[in-house]
Amino acid sequence: MTGSTDQTALRDRTLHALWREGYCGFGDVTVISDGAEILKRLPRAMPRPTIHIIDWFHIAMKIQPMQQIADHLIRSRSGLLEALPSIDRDIRAVKWHLWHGRVARTIRDLERLLATLKQAQGDDKFSIARLRNLGLQLLTYVRSNRGAIVNYGKRYRAELRVATTLAESAVNSLVAKRMVKKQQMRWSLHGPHMLMQVRTAEVNGELRDRLRTQFRRPEPNVPSLFKPKPPLLRAA
Repeated sequence: MTGSTDQTALRDRTLHALWREGYCGFGDVTVISDGAEILKRLPRAMPRPTIHIIDWFHIAMKIQPMQQIADHLIRSRSGLLEALPSIDRDIRAVKWHLWHGRVARTIRDLERLLATLKQAQGDDKFSIARLRNLGLQLLTYVRSNRGAIVNYGKRYRAELRVATTLAESAVNSLVAKRMVKKQQMRWSLHGPHMLMQVRTAEVNGELRDRLRTQFRRPEPNVPSLFKPKPPLLRAA
């Protein structure tokens, strides 16, 4: 979303998009996001009932590298033989509790995991430090979004959406195709950013007004010694 971010503008844009998808003005609306502040404000501007939940895809992507590092430590037997079972068990418990919406228990498990990692001593200090840093990031993320973490297992069994995996995978595949792989039509870092600005303005109905805007030409970079003085400007 670009331009104005007040609640009225957010509501109008979202309702317009919902009406195009067949929304009739009643029924439950669920906002699934990664925790961005602008989307946290959206449910307050929407008709009731509207709820906001954190995308399970983003939660899972924060836990996955922690599990990978723990598996690496187990395979390498990096001197943490006593602590490794506890670390691996705590990471799996964190994911299980988050899936069932048990935020308070998740926070306790993460705090215990971080305390274990702080006292851990092993050969692979880099992996231990990396795992602890990821744990701190996840703990901050959970605390910041605890009100929007729900029982994903219950929603999944009720055939309700819990993630935007399809959209995320489509975006990731497009980015990988155009920016990561070496090919003739590879995008620059600046190109996709400008393309998204144009596309977002078009979706928000602001593109025509933006194209009509008279952009001020930048002043040439002339040294002050050669710039004409105000009297000369008036004389000219």
